[in-house]
Amino acid sequence: MLTVTRTGEHVHLVHSGSRPPDRLRRLASRLTPVRPGEAVIAVGTPFPDVDAEELCHLLAPALESSLEAHVRLLVLLMAEGASGRANEFSVAELISEQWRLDVLATAGSALVTEDGSLFSPDLPGASGGWWHFSSGASPRSVGSHLPVPGWRSAVRRMGRQNVGGYVVEPVPAGLAIRRVGPASVAAHTRLLALPPEHERPQLVLMSSDVPAAALAVVMAALPTHVRSLMRLVSLDGRPLLRTGQELADLLGSDVRLAVGAPPADGGSCWEVVPSADTAAELGMTDAEGEFWRPFARTVVCSPAGAGGERVVRVTECRMPPVLEGTTDRTAPGHTPIGRVVVTAAGLWLGPGGTSPPYAATVRPPCRDTLAVELGSPDRAFDEGLWKGLAVLLERLESDLRRRVVVHTHGDLAAKDRARLHELCARHRIGPGRDHDGARAHQGVLTGPDGGMGSGSAPRG
Repeated sequence: MLTVTRTGEHVHLVHSGSRPPDRLRRLASRLTPVRPGEAVIAVGTPFPDVDAEELCHLLAPALESSLEAHVRLLVLLMAEGASGRANEFSVAELISEQWRLDVLATAGSALVTEDGSLFSPDLPGASGGWWHFSSGASPRSVGSHLPVPGWRSAVRRMGRQNVGGYVVEPVPAGLAIRRVGPASVAAHTRLLALPPEHERPQLVLMSSDVPAAALAVVMAALPTHVRSLMRLVSLDGRPLLRTGQELADLLGSDVRLAVGAPPADGGSCWEVVPSADTAAELGMTDAEGEFWRPFARTVVCSPAGAGGERVVRVTECRMPPVLEGTTDRTAPGHTPIGRVVVTAAGLWLGPGGTSPPYAATVRPPCRDTLAVELGSPDRAFDEGLWKGLAVLLERLESDLRRRVVVHTHGDLAAKDRARLHELCARHRIGPGRDHDGARAHQGVLTGPDGGMGSGSAPRG
């Protein structure tokens, strides 16, 4: 049995049971407040289970109240709300004709992105897109993404072109670049299914081996304001740090990079849950094929300085539960476990009044491991650091804890080595071998794969 629940001004949810599921409530919250003259109906039930006429009858009180409130446009967030069964009207058509409302509905999946935008991918073998219905008029296509982002016209003007053996073409998320030649249906689907972000375009690499020189040609052809917003994301999920650094040098400006990639099967839940989160979620896929979420989401590479030094900044991230509630998520700050900063490869934990060492900031992310950097060069390890590491390892999600590789920086005395081994043994992190790096007393404790790391500055 279906129920209609009002959750806000002109926002109605259709669901089974007496209460709407939390995920549907959270989704609706992204669409509020609703603009004047508009209403939203979100249907959290697969279309095959919904009869168009029965649904309209169920929605009649909500639609009547919308008319009384002078609503003229209804956003119908429902999979295939614009598509009717054989010889039958669609839900959108029935509402438009019977209540004289303009209706926005989709021919395929109806998704809401994290910023509250609407997206309906038009995929091979599964048509989509948003359609506008008005009483007495033919439905008209209004695109796959609403509202239209300000960067879209600049990206579309690029068109489809060849750049040094690579094909560049517009996709919903921005631009895609791949090797010249046919692309598989699966690869093409991933490009079309990646949801756009309203505030920025993305340059989507089919693989991370696209040379920086080709990317520089593409980026340089964009208007400056669009280029400054563009973020690179590789669908194979491999680190782009070295490519980003080379590209920053070629362009003479900062370059934004995504950490990780969307899952290959990100659209699997779209038909039931109208959310684009799964398709847009960035993460790593390890050697065993398991998908996991690192802490960093976006990093910025700057051109090399006069001495060749590089700056890599994390500008978007998520925090582990132990750090939730801190005021600055990307700069060193006081947290329940000490001074912490999210790095491209994981986390750094250090003493008060210090910043992450260079080696920690430029370490590239790894698909199999999560780097936990501990300490500062030429500083002794105090009791606070060990307590902080103990709390962090205790509270990390088990899936992340088993991926941890601890990199130490500073003066690691014999008692510190023993403490480190004890903590890692307690949490079953790796075989516990130390390895001297380029700097004396810098060491690395290996993770569960037993591989060795180095305390010297890594290359992207």
